[in-house]
Amino acid sequence: MTSTEPRADLTPAPVLPTLDAPETVASRRALREQVTALGEELRRTLAADWTSEALTAARGGSPGGPRLLGLGELEALRDDLLAHLDDVRAVSARREEEHVRARALLQAMYDDPGAHRGVRLTTDDLGLPGCCRWQVRPVLGVVGRLAGWWRVKVSSGCP
Repeated sequence: MTSTEPRADLTPAPVLPTLDAPETVASRRALREQVTALGEELRRTLAADWTSEALTAARGGSPGGPRLLGLGELEALRDDLLAHLDDVRAVSARREEEHVRARALLQAMYDDPGAHRGVRLTTDDLGLPGCCRWQVRPVLGVVGRLAGWWRVKVSSGCP
């Protein structure tokens, strides 16, 4: 190319997926249905567990504004949704195990308060709505502490 010839624009035109093949139409429809189902399941899982850990695990890149996705992009979107859903499920399962352990600890606190001196649990620890605290405290302050009189005190609500 000489310096006097005009430069041609070398950027390729965007390639649009061809929709005339029946197997392509069926594949795209199946992938869109899978993406929709996975997105709905991710939404339900997040609605059940509003912890910051679960929300952080669900964050990911979105494909952008409205556009026609090709088969490869739909497969990548489906795979990303599956990975995010697995992360959110793992966080939710771990959180539920923590709730079960905290409920067992609360029962142990009621059964033997003296063995759990100073232990405090909140509704967040137990996976319950609202704001309440359970704490093992001495019955009569210093006298109860010296005498070994311990009880589980339940707060009356939010501080």
